[in-house]
Formats: sequence, structure tokens, C-alpha cells
Amino acid sequence: MKKASEDITQDSKMPELFCGKNMLHKYMLEGQTKYEKSIPLKILKVNNGIVHPLPPPGCYSNETTGGVTDVDSKFIELSLTKRVSPKNFSVKFTDWYCGANKNFKSETADYVDADVVFLGALPSHYGHFITEGLARLWFFLDPENAHYKGVYISDSRNNKFLDCFRFFGIKDQDLIEITKPTRFRSIFVPEQSIRLQDYYHLKYKETIDKIKEKIEPAKYNKVFFSKAKSTSGRAVGESPIQDVFERNGFTIVYPEKLSMYETISILKGCDEFGSTSGTNIHNSVFMNDRKAIICLNRSAHFHPIQTMIDRMKRLKATYVDTFVFSTNDNFGNAPCFVTVTCSLRKFFHARNWSYNRINLFLIAPLYFMRYQRYTFNIKINTLYSHMIISKYKSVRLIAEKVRKIKHFKHL
Repeated sequence: MKKASEDITQDSKMPELFCGKNMLHKYMLEGQTKYEKSIPLKILKVNNGIVHPLPPPGCYSNETTGGVTDVDSKFIELSLTKRVSPKNFSVKFTDWYCGANKNFKSETADYVDADVVFLGALPSHYGHFITEGLARLWFFLDPENAHYKGVYISDSRNNKFLDCFRFFGIKDQDLIEITKPTRFRSIFVPEQSIRLQDYYHLKYKETIDKIKEKIEPAKYNKVFFSKAKSTSGRAVGESPIQDVFERNGFTIVYPEKLSMYETISILKGCDEFGSTSGTNIHNSVFMNDRKAIICLNRSAHFHPIQTMIDRMKRLKATYVDTFVFSTNDNFGNAPCFVTVTCSLRKFFHARNWSYNRINLFLIAPLYFMRYQRYTFNIKINTLYSHMIISKYKSVRLIAEKVRKIKHFKHL
């Protein structure tokens, strides 16, 4: 008779869990949730459609416009980057943009006599880019559509992830960023092939597979993606844990230092990939099917996007609780404190990994103090970021003066 752990390992849809009772219960809910969308994705053709850009960086308006409208400024819902709340816990998400500016007049739009494909809004955030930003590329999987140009809107004028479009096969001259309202002879609007917290379609997997197709795999068998040197990383206390991974055969990689080609190459070539939960573990979408991942949970959440990736690629997933406390804020923007928990020690023992328990125990309080300081700085920086984009000039002037204070010189 097989042990339960052996059954888990054999079924690629069922992860191996080193978690507390709370997370085990949450996985039971997550495991019963259907995420694959099997019906054909929609394509809508909008004659005389208008593409509206996102507000430029530094814009003080609270109205986030963008997307596709018809010539009468009616918003085309299929062009929306839809963001829904997770099915198994309560965290509020809002849609990204909502069409034309209320003062927009269609006769002021530029006109281009061409049929184009709306590829959506390309986020500057890496995790959102490799999901939402690639969600409409599936339209070009059909060779009959290869002659169309793609248009997009973006919240960044220097999107460094556009190499993914080049790897997919779209030439630079066939990819156009829309920076002011532009009317086209017609606009094809493909449905998203993946939607945050909601669903994935196998067309998304085909898109990723095509991006990977001509990239040579690197020769690292076991890889750990670290955020320890990232200024934007939210998990405090990761360094001692990654040291254990390195001690037990994993190559430590800092993804912020890699090009997109190098990132995909490393992931395509490895058999086992580890990282903390969130954007970092979502990189596993570039691995080959049926490979293994180790996800270190930095908060008490199973990320629906990762569940989708696990199932879509039939990954052999292991989840390990490494957090001490968690709120819903930790799922989104709040910093997380990770450390060597009982669950992580059980994982180490199950793998027969060597590690120095005393050193890890002694260093944990130092990282906790660093976490407390980081949390305070985040709150101050959030207040500052709201001030700098305030619609009131007096508040923005105060923020500029605050910038000169030594504490804010790193902003």
C-alpha cells in the first residue's frame, strides 16, 4: 500500500504540502476550484475603433482611461484588463482602465487606415507582464493572422520585457505603442487567454511555448531565484534560507540581473526550481512541462495564478510555509517576514538536507528587526507617493521639500 506522500508525488496535480492546518484547509478549497477555460476564446472586430492610451507617467488624474472604444466612445468590454477577486479568500481587485476620457471627442483622434490587433495594456510589473501582458498574443498563433500589426498601451515608456514579443516572432515594426487616441479602419480585440485569479486557457500555454521555442536551455539542473538583493523584494529573511538551498545543490540566481533571454533559458533548462511565492515562482511558466518546483509561502495564501501554472504545465509542486504571521495585505503589497519555520524544517528533513539549525535560530531576530524597520519605511514611502501625485499643488510642493530630507534621498 502506498503512503500518502507517495500518492501526492505521483499525481502532478496534487502538490506536496509542508503546511499548517490553516493552509491545508485553504489548499482543499484551492484544489477543488476549476480554473481551466475550455470553450473557444472570443475575437471581436471593431470597425472604426479607437485605441485610447493609459495616462502618461506622472499624470495627477484619478481617472484611469485606456483601452478600445467604438467611434461613439462606447467602451469595448473585451478590451479591458479584467481583474477579479480570488475565489477562495477576500482580497479586493479593481479593473485597470475604463475607456475614453470624459472630455474626449472622436474627431480629435488620429486616423490610421489599417486593420490592427489590440494586444492590451502592457504592465511595467514583471509578474503582470508575463501573464496579462502576453494574454492576447494567441491571436497570432494562427499563421493567417501573421500579417496584422499589433498595437498596445502601456504604463511605462521603457518596457524592458518586450523581448517576449520578439521571441514570439513579432517584428519591431509590427508592434506599435499607442500614446494618444488613434482611430483605425478596424481593430481586432482578442479575449485574454489568462485572467488574474479567474481562469487560464491552453492558448496561453501555446503562447508561452512559442516564446520559448528558439531559446537554448541553460545547463543548471537546480535553480533558486532569490530576491535577497532586490530593492523591490517584499520577503525579509530570505538570505539564510537561500543559503540552505545553495548548500544542498541549488544555483542561486538573482533574476533582476538577467535579460529575458537568460531568464527563460535558465528556467527552460532546469529540472527543479525554487523561490518564494508571488511573482518569483510565477517564472515557472517558462519551465518545461512536468518539472519540479518548490514554492516557499511568504504568506497564508495559495496564489491562484500559480495554481493555474502548476496545472497547465503539470508541474510537480511542493509548497512550504515559511511565514510567521499573515494578513490579506501580505498577498498584495505588504512586506512579509519569512524564516525557518517548523514546516520548513520538516521539508529539510524530508529531503535529507544539511543545515545549521543553531545559526538559523540565532540570526532570525536580526531579520525580524530588519522587517520591522522595512515595514515602517513602506508606510512612510506610501504616504509620500500619495502626496507626490496629489491633485493639490500645495501637497505636491510639500512632498518635493520632503524629498530633500535625508531619509528620502533614496526615493
